[in-house]
Amino acid sequence: MLNPQIWNLYKTSEDGKKAIALFDLGEHPQYEEIQKIADCMETKHGDFPSDFNSEWFVLWEVNVSCMETPATREEFEKYVTNFDLVNFSVDEKGELQFHEDQIVLPNNRYREKNAWMQLLSMALYIQNPSLYKPIFYQTRFPNLMRNCDVLGIELPPIPRTKDYKQYMMYYWDICQVWNEFQKENNLSDAEFCACLYDFAPMLINSPKPTELPNPTNVWLVGAAPGDFKFIDTLGAETDDNPEHIWQCNEKTKRGDLIVIYCRSPRSYIHSVWRANTDGIFNPFDYYQCRTTVCEGVKIPPITIKELREDAYLSQIPIVRKNLQGVNGVELSPKDYSEIIRYVKDRGDNVDMFPKLFETDAMDFGEIKLEKDVEEKILIPILNRLGYSDSDYTRQLSQKAGRGLKAIPDFVFLPQGEKHFASAPLVIEAKLDMSPMAERINAFSQCLSYARMLRSKLMAICDKERLVVFDVDTNGSADRNNPVFEQHWTNIYTNEQIGAKLKQLIGKETLIK
Repeated sequence: MLNPQIWNLYKTSEDGKKAIALFDLGEHPQYEEIQKIADCMETKHGDFPSDFNSEWFVLWEVNVSCMETPATREEFEKYVTNFDLVNFSVDEKGELQFHEDQIVLPNNRYREKNAWMQLLSMALYIQNPSLYKPIFYQTRFPNLMRNCDVLGIELPPIPRTKDYKQYMMYYWDICQVWNEFQKENNLSDAEFCACLYDFAPMLINSPKPTELPNPTNVWLVGAAPGDFKFIDTLGAETDDNPEHIWQCNEKTKRGDLIVIYCRSPRSYIHSVWRANTDGIFNPFDYYQCRTTVCEGVKIPPITIKELREDAYLSQIPIVRKNLQGVNGVELSPKDYSEIIRYVKDRGDNVDMFPKLFETDAMDFGEIKLEKDVEEKILIPILNRLGYSDSDYTRQLSQKAGRGLKAIPDFVFLPQGEKHFASAPLVIEAKLDMSPMAERINAFSQCLSYARMLRSKLMAICDKERLVVFDVDTNGSADRNNPVFEQHWTNIYTNEQIGAKLKQLIGKETLIK
């Protein structure tokens, strides 16, 4: 879906020429040329190692330059198996100090290697650019997927595994898709990289972020000394509402409360934030589960000593473990209310604490299958939105090339001949999208249906919530910015939210 006219305008522009030249490294690039790419990615996207100099030297000089570049998937698998990291540190003078023991343990080595994929992919691109492409956005993988979305590149489904070696192999699979796109659009290696990392972001027209949904969960995460500078910006005149990427539990939902506990030497609860995204899944990251925190509120510190001395708080399992392994620990609503109670009893103001949303009781019956989500939760709402059974088609078969069939769950007001219909809205229902890989794959699947049907709106849902996205004229949707996202209980019980949904995807709206 690369528009040749727009691409040619970009390619001949000054910015386009600079971006293409940036990735045109030749056979024997100098270190300074690699540094320029790192600086550019850090400036534009904030996503490249700050200690690039030392890490690149170790990766290239100790490992990659001494190994033959793999040419097949089987060779690549052997490559990642034999690839070893070297333990090193940087002394006070900024010089590298190597250590005899390796940095990784046998049962953890692929996780360590996988976390170097950003640098490793860059090294492989230098050695064989026609086969390998650099993969950036190590902590913001959905942004990379968004770039692919706007270009019409369908990435392979993310592996559903805890085997980090399979995530390294996933890089190979991604490169095959990218190379096919490059061939179809007659792009050079450098042009493809510029297209993906500079041209694609220019095409993204993100909608204004919607209001955060009410928080339904509370998560406890840790802050290391290196994080203190950021969290201490709360209330500073220079930045009244900072945002930051933070490690999280994979079930974190947009709007959830994030309680930050500062590790030693502080050892106290520092602040409460809101999750501005669902848990972000990063297949090429040591910490695969991250979210973006925002709307932080600094609270009176609650020390670990105070937590241990309180009758209730001392019995919270993570407190009994001395706050070890704190990242992504779920706190119950009772735990959170007791934290507020403790601060109030101490004589401090508790007005600054964000409130946890307590939903009205809703009984949807037993929800064990995807069909239960459709029949017991989604369809009753569709009836409220003005739809009858004849207004939507379930499991509509669509031709998807080479005899393959795509079958969307719900297609609304379809028009045209069977298998070649168009429709203003498609909805894909899943049982549970709590695992991040499930949410990512559900979005990609639904977007592919929306493209085939030339839909203007698309939605994904599970037993917990409904999420609606705009689809632009290029067949792209911003997976990071839904136009509507709410818990089912909210939709059913809050008249204003129900009216907003009806205005967005109700039958009368789609007809108009």
